[in-house]
Amino acid sequence: MSDLRVLHVSPTWFGDESVRGGGERYPLELASAMLRRTPTRLVSFGDRPGRRRVDGFDIEVYRTWRQLRGRPYDAIGPGFLGALAWANIVHCHQARSGLTGLAAMIGRPLGKRIFVTDHGGGGVNWVRRLRIGRWIDAQLAQSEFAAATLPYVGRRVEVIYAGVDTDKYSPGSEKTPGRVVFVGRLLPHKGIETAIRGLPAGATLEIYGRPYDEQYLDFLRSEAHARPVRIHTEASDDEVIAAMRSACAFVMPSVYEDYRGRRQTLPELVGLAPLEAMACGTVAVVSDVAGMPEIIPPVGGIIVPPSDPERLRHALAALTASIEQAWMQGTAAREHVVSRFTWSAVADRCLATYTA
Repeated sequence: MSDLRVLHVSPTWFGDESVRGGGERYPLELASAMLRRTPTRLVSFGDRPGRRRVDGFDIEVYRTWRQLRGRPYDAIGPGFLGALAWANIVHCHQARSGLTGLAAMIGRPLGKRIFVTDHGGGGVNWVRRLRIGRWIDAQLAQSEFAAATLPYVGRRVEVIYAGVDTDKYSPGSEKTPGRVVFVGRLLPHKGIETAIRGLPAGATLEIYGRPYDEQYLDFLRSEAHARPVRIHTEASDDEVIAAMRSACAFVMPSVYEDYRGRRQTLPELVGLAPLEAMACGTVAVVSDVAGMPEIIPPVGGIIVPPSDPERLRHALAALTASIEQAWMQGTAAREHVVSRFTWSAVADRCLATYTA
């Protein structure tokens, strides 16, 4: 497919200088997988322009010209226009950002084909405000849920889901009895307090994630006090993967209403961390929220109601009490991910849509 030149654009990128979240990891992993098939670039914005090599892939960071309405997650700048001229396919990440609207308004008249994948980020939604959703060739959605939240984006919709590097995220040699692991940004919509409150007797909970809300971090520490819970805020990727491999269960208890009573409309469009945990041979226990149920297998995954510690405790109890049960279901989880949710498969779905 050497005739395709694919440009991925994202207002933020995966790194400590920007944001280490699923919405930033997704375009990085997808662009990396796509580069093995066709010329591919990924551009973003920051205070220091230059290339950032992340997991073997070069992200092109251009200087932020403006953060729309002062929002750091809605950065734009003119530096990406040269890359836009180079491409014939422009794949925008974050449908509700000003960058997506700008890329569509400039790229469409130049004959570029425009595609969008949303990751739940907010911003100045020029696509909706200017009614240019039909300028976008297709919305490539992470889930059926995600597609339903943006009915005005794209002349058509394809659900491409998300992927995992199944070589990097792979099973380990043993599991630690009773260990439960959470991995994700420490933000209120993750509902981590439900996991703390719903921990079965004899089990332990390891929480891994960067803190993006100090008040919520303090709240979690108070909830974890005198309980078998540890919070890790600076762990490396290798430490996180080792924790996923050794766990009897992975938990992602995201919520629609957080501990402050605030409504969360887009808590999890799909959930990369549950997929990564299952690739490590660990059962994923997730709340029945947004797009997560779409990726959970009948064996190797469990879906529970959100904000329900008792139901979560019941789901975790059998896994934390029996290494054999954890291994058996974890093996099924790994097989489910390998068969459907690799970055190579996601890249192929995108390329098929680009050329349709």
